[in-house]
Amino acid sequence: MRTKQDNVLDTPILSLSETDQLDLRALCEGTLITGAPGSGKSSCSGKQIAYGLLRVPKMSGLILTAKAEETRNWISYAKECGREKDLIVFNAESGHCFDPLHYEWTRPGRGAGDLESVIDFFSTLVSIGKKEGGHSHDPFWERGNEQLMRNVIKLLDLACERISIANIDRVIKSLPTRPDQHEEVAWQNESYCAQLITQVRSRQATLTKEQWSDLDFAAQYIFKKWPAFDERPRSSLEMTWAGMADKFLFNPFNRLFCSGKCSFTPEMTTHEGKIILCDFPMLEYGHETGRLINVILKLIFQRAWLRRNLSDSPNPVFLWQDEMQYFVTRRDNFFQQTCRGSRVAVVCLTQNILNLSEELGEAQPGSKTKSFLGNLGIKIFHQQNEIETCNYAADQIGREYHYVGNFSSGTTSENNSHSNFGASRQNTYILEPVEFTRLAKPDSSHPLAEAIVYQSGKIFNASKTSKAPDGTNFLSVHFSRE
Repeated sequence: MRTKQDNVLDTPILSLSETDQLDLRALCEGTLITGAPGSGKSSCSGKQIAYGLLRVPKMSGLILTAKAEETRNWISYAKECGREKDLIVFNAESGHCFDPLHYEWTRPGRGAGDLESVIDFFSTLVSIGKKEGGHSHDPFWERGNEQLMRNVIKLLDLACERISIANIDRVIKSLPTRPDQHEEVAWQNESYCAQLITQVRSRQATLTKEQWSDLDFAAQYIFKKWPAFDERPRSSLEMTWAGMADKFLFNPFNRLFCSGKCSFTPEMTTHEGKIILCDFPMLEYGHETGRLINVILKLIFQRAWLRRNLSDSPNPVFLWQDEMQYFVTRRDNFFQQTCRGSRVAVVCLTQNILNLSEELGEAQPGSKTKSFLGNLGIKIFHQQNEIETCNYAADQIGREYHYVGNFSSGTTSENNSHSNFGASRQNTYILEPVEFTRLAKPDSSHPLAEAIVYQSGKIFNASKTSKAPDGTNFLSVHFSRE
């Protein structure tokens, strides 16, 4: 039996024709919008989908930003859709703060304070932006980073110190760097790590058997394994951490992300209908810093959305990623495989699929790129200049067998001409790649952007004609920016 919660998924989001529309249920299968700069992917089809999502009662979500104008646009969208009060703009001046470690360590529900979840979070952050061939893809460096974080975080936990980026950094910088240094009085007096060991010993009477075991493993690593590392790999592990963490040691980022407080949480999207706008655009805060901040929120919200109980919080949510190639992580494919059941509508906008493959470490679109794209059920192709994307779009729509005519003519030795006519059955594109280069772009006198829309398993009603009663799996649509 269908419930009221199920009915919301039938809410129309975007009209494609008089007889075809995309509803929320379809958007929960994921949406990809591609197009060359100026093709209208953000200002036309993207804008229309944004309006459709905001008009769904209690629809909430997380908006990531790469460009400064996105914040202004979404504030305007929220006002026009009557959702201004639901919008939480998170930036350095907003007064809001979000400490991801504090949230993960204290959040409600099962798995709160799980060490491996926090390590996976950090490991994913460290890996973003790394291409194939870099240290992040070498198992030695990945395991080394995870082992370092695991032992440091466990020591902080045993000492009852707050788990924060700043405290983790303090411990790493204070670890002994040569064998038996931990026995030196100077190190014991000056090292933060030594202070933590002292704090753990002061509460040894209250430690459980499991905590004693954890302390033993952490001590073995800190006092023996870490100092015994060759200086070069040890320095590399330290720099890998520092490259991600250093920017959060100074204000305003220390105040925003290391305060031990959260003025908003993912549960505010699923339970209260709030919309979180991450106003740290990369073009203003720098590529790496802006990217890292957006991805921090993305990872935390993705996890919260997947583990929620729909019977307690059935509200659908969306994840909006314009210039999504900058925000992709190694966890995105898994998330996209499973988020439909959690009522999450993921919308990804990018110029072309090569942007994505490059960030995934592939010189050409390979298994990682195609696997992720294959989990996005809706694809909207605007005018395109990039050949690989044109070919991908044509392949997505498919091929059919057609009879292709041929003609030849010639003369015989008696100067008599002759002609031959024939046809051969060939497997050809339903829509040739060149067609995607010819789609209309909007301009000052023409506000419409033309796009080819594909939906997984869908035959569009508007494509059915007397000559083609079966219809097609694609539809040419003109989207307005008005």
